[in-house]
Amino acid sequence: MVIAALSSTLKPSLLCPMTRLAALLPKQPPSLGLKATLVTAMLLTVTATAAMVYVPWSWMSRRNIETIVDQTNKEIAVGTSKEVERLFSNAESAQQFIESSLNRNLLDLDDPESREFFFLNVLAATPAFTWVQYGDANGDFLGAQRTANGELHFHDRDWNPETQTTDAIVNSYEARDAALIPIESKSYEMNPPYYAPSRPWYQGAEAAPDQRSWTVYVYRSSRTPGLDVTKAVMAEAELAGVIGVGIELNQLSDYLEQLQGNRPGETFIINSQKELIASTDKAEITPDQVVEAAEPQLTQLTDAQNPLLQYASDTLQTQELDTSSLDAWQRFVYREPSSGEIYHIALTPVGQLDWMVGTVIPESTYTTVINRNKRRLLAGVILFTGGIAIVAVVLAERLIARPILRIARAAADIEANCFDPDQLGESSNRQDEIGQLARIFRKMAIEVYQREQQLRLQVQSLRVEIDESKRSQQVKEIVDTDFFKDLAVKAKALRNRDRA
Repeated sequence: MVIAALSSTLKPSLLCPMTRLAALLPKQPPSLGLKATLVTAMLLTVTATAAMVYVPWSWMSRRNIETIVDQTNKEIAVGTSKEVERLFSNAESAQQFIESSLNRNLLDLDDPESREFFFLNVLAATPAFTWVQYGDANGDFLGAQRTANGELHFHDRDWNPETQTTDAIVNSYEARDAALIPIESKSYEMNPPYYAPSRPWYQGAEAAPDQRSWTVYVYRSSRTPGLDVTKAVMAEAELAGVIGVGIELNQLSDYLEQLQGNRPGETFIINSQKELIASTDKAEITPDQVVEAAEPQLTQLTDAQNPLLQYASDTLQTQELDTSSLDAWQRFVYREPSSGEIYHIALTPVGQLDWMVGTVIPESTYTTVINRNKRRLLAGVILFTGGIAIVAVVLAERLIARPILRIARAAADIEANCFDPDQLGESSNRQDEIGQLARIFRKMAIEVYQREQQLRLQVQSLRVEIDESKRSQQVKEIVDTDFFKDLAVKAKALRNRDRA
């Protein structure tokens, strides 16, 4: 106000250059108001809080998916290994029992009734077995078979080397109450003929007569993969025949299917040549082209029609994994090109032969639930932090913005020369920093007002003194003139004459 009062006495010619200079200075960019600043700060706080909660949780959920997939793979691998070990152990024990029975003359292969009774009872005692068999060096075959419907068949196949034909007799039985009930008996000529030494299980034992042999191939009778554990029977250092126990590996596929449960994905067993031994998709084990083949072969993983098995095959080819030297668990990630879907593919050695159990697990199996929970978490974080932000903004507006704006309005009132000290009474009663600021500002405003009043009085007094000085100067100038002096002389003469 003092500056304003003094500036009013200045000449306009002195103010114009200052005004033009102020106009040339760059204008300050507009800034946010106090309320807008508080709201922006709260929104940034909410966003940062949501990000601090959501981003680590999302990262952890990703790690959790990998952990869950790894645990699932290991559970499947451990369960499959135990099941395979059980089958192998049972087959090995049964083969040893048959060999021991032959050595102790408990089994007479020349007695039709004795051998049929023995083979059928060994087969009936172990439901996991499909065949209990003996192949003679002259081409004949004796064996007990368990069919898919649970019947027990005894096969007696007589090879005729002259005609290159095989005459077969099949006696069928039904296992009921620990007894074998005859069903039927039929004779026929096999087409194609059956020659025991030409079969894979026989040739495996023949190649290593001093040790137990394990052979995996496709059974010609059921057109499904099977496993035979065989041992050569020697007579006077000559190969007399081969005894063996056969297991149809469909039961491994059944076990994998049971182990898989309702979880999406595929579980399979392959060998080092990447041939399918078992799979939850049984259609891949006995596809049409295998059924129609004269000598069926194991299905290559690369020939699988199941999309998930194709993903596994593509991954193994891309990774150039040497399955013949796989000795530890391996996991890979496959991204489907068209959909971008992620699949976790794992291979684990079974511990028997060169078999490996593989799994193909779609990540969406777990991400669907996790993503839904992530969306719920994000919504909850936004609602919770948003509510807190709204409450914080309201409290900040009442406790901070209003008192500060009240002080700002008081400053504007001082500039407009209409300040009322009582308008800061509520703010100055507070005991915090804002109250202290209001009290200091109120005191400063009163002091400024008092100083302004004093300056006004001083200016008014200065103006009176200036007027008196001007009048004295004017009087002096009049007195000092010759006219005034002459007039004074004449006035004096008149006064003297009047006195005389």
